[in-house]
Amino acid sequence: MAVFEYRGLAVANGKQVHGFRDADNAKSLRSALKREGVLLTSAQEDAKARPGGARRAINLGAFFSRVSVGDVAMLTRQLSTLVGAGIPLVEAVTALIDQVELPELQRILTQVRDRLNEGQSLAKSLEAHPKVFPNLYVNMVAAGEASGTLEKVLDRLSDFMENQARLRSKVSAALAYPILMLIIGTGLMTVMMIAVVPKVTSIFASLDRALPWYTATLIFISNVLASNQMLGFVLTIATLGVGRKALVKPATKPGEGEADSNLIWVIVAVILASLLVLSAFAVESFLAYVVGIGLGIGFGLLLAKFVAFLGTPPGRLWRDTQALKLPIFGSLFRMLAVSRFSRTLSTLLSSGVPLLKAMDIVKNVLDNAKLEKVVETATGSIREGESIAAPLKRSGDFPPIVTHMIAVGEKSGQLEVMLENVAKAYDTQVDTRVQALTSLLEPLIIVFMGGAVGFIAFSILMPLIQMSDF
Repeated sequence: MAVFEYRGLAVANGKQVHGFRDADNAKSLRSALKREGVLLTSAQEDAKARPGGARRAINLGAFFSRVSVGDVAMLTRQLSTLVGAGIPLVEAVTALIDQVELPELQRILTQVRDRLNEGQSLAKSLEAHPKVFPNLYVNMVAAGEASGTLEKVLDRLSDFMENQARLRSKVSAALAYPILMLIIGTGLMTVMMIAVVPKVTSIFASLDRALPWYTATLIFISNVLASNQMLGFVLTIATLGVGRKALVKPATKPGEGEADSNLIWVIVAVILASLLVLSAFAVESFLAYVVGIGLGIGFGLLLAKFVAFLGTPPGRLWRDTQALKLPIFGSLFRMLAVSRFSRTLSTLLSSGVPLLKAMDIVKNVLDNAKLEKVVETATGSIREGESIAAPLKRSGDFPPIVTHMIAVGEKSGQLEVMLENVAKAYDTQVDTRVQALTSLLEPLIIVFMGGAVGFIAFSILMPLIQMSDF
């Protein structure tokens, strides 16, 4: 079955109709629309929905218009309102198709509506799009349909997703300025060391006396950064890194937008490879350039092997364990994971999802292999009749206050409320910690950049001042 983008006229009022629809062929599409009171005027098969179609029809616009968590949260809120108003589910989804502006989301909702018309449940219809509606979303909708509380579940889901999107955007926005300052400052310092410092320090070559250690250090660093070896090394690493992404991306069945992403990586890889080849005709020492390329290949292979190791379960476990041990950011990562764990588990349990199934879902949203292993072990203990708090406390990876509040919630029968309180408390702590870190990072970066510029100026001016004394 293919997906068609169609245009037509509503027989009732003569208005133009536009949308996406599953059909075996154009004739079947015309018949289906005719039964709904729509006269088909044009239909075009959507190439991205065909097997392998994403490879044949590249749409760069889709790469910049992906469905975000905020889009799904808004969609869920609107669906909750429509369902709460007593509108049938198929009509509610049809109204959303006309409401949303993203073509990708419109196409997905069209497929969901067609599956609903075929008699499938909403959860089953959403399950076919895991990148937009994750396992957590589908299971909560299934629980809402089974318990007859779909409106409340959708409302909780929209609250949950909005909170997650708000927390993520808050952290990203707080770190954006320091990271941008660091990138720009590092770039400017590199340009100064490569283009400016060599010209200024060239006058020291005629001096028949030893230079101060700081000036000699500056000249050495500048020579290394501006050397042909470094040029070959950097271009090789960049080409191997981007080329690896371009080769790995199109494996087997690409998802929505992956072909567009892969095309961009291929273009960048070709540009970098061209620069690598053309630079060989512009360098002063071809042998030094080849040495840099050789070092780049060796380092790139080692880096690729390390990255491949991090992609394995043992490598991911090692990486996430080390992340939790970092001096300042480790506690922040733990707070984020605990907040996500508490809020997700509270939302699932409030929506009627069984505890063991909820724990399996929560494990997949923590984004930390070490804590995922803890939750997996705790799930096994719960299955054997143990409480939730006991295995989490034994692990030592969950803060004592969290396990204590979970234990109190289990005894009082208010586990969902306690988990929600934990999530709110840790969201506040994360907000405070992020603000403190960014407030500290900004002056530190300024001091670091000022110190680096001061070192360069001091290293250049001092020998000139000493020359004037003679």
